[in-house]
Amino acid sequence: MPNVHGIEFNSNQSELVKDLVRELLKDGNCAVYALNNMKPNGELRMATTPPTPNPRQVGGVFLRIRPGINEATIVRPMNAKAGDPLTKLAKLTQAETLEMIRIWRKETKSGPILIKSAPVSKLTNPAGSGRSNQAGV
Repeated sequence: MPNVHGIEFNSNQSELVKDLVRELLKDGNCAVYALNNMKPNGELRMATTPPTPNPRQVGGVFLRIRPGINEATIVRPMNAKAGDPLTKLAKLTQAETLEMIRIWRKETKSGPILIKSAPVSKLTNPAGSGRSNQAGV
């Protein structure tokens, strides 16, 4: 059985999983990792941040793929609303599945993190002299 990021999939499903992961990695800001301790065969996950030793700090998981006997199963994230709770991975529906996963990523707030600039206070002195701009102080 072929190995995909540490999880063994059937030979006919491993290429589909690899293609799906490659396409999602092209979007950027995500990491792929395996959970080998999940029973019975483990689980492959994609998240915006790599896993940490503390499971409470892991966030942004937007894709979970479990190997099956005949087909790999994609599990919808708990806080996503679109799509079915369980989806079988198939070559014919791969484009639709990819779009659904991108919707899940938006719904789970797992998109790229944008840093907003802080507003500049009107009372600060840009010259840095330590004095305020208010009169009579």
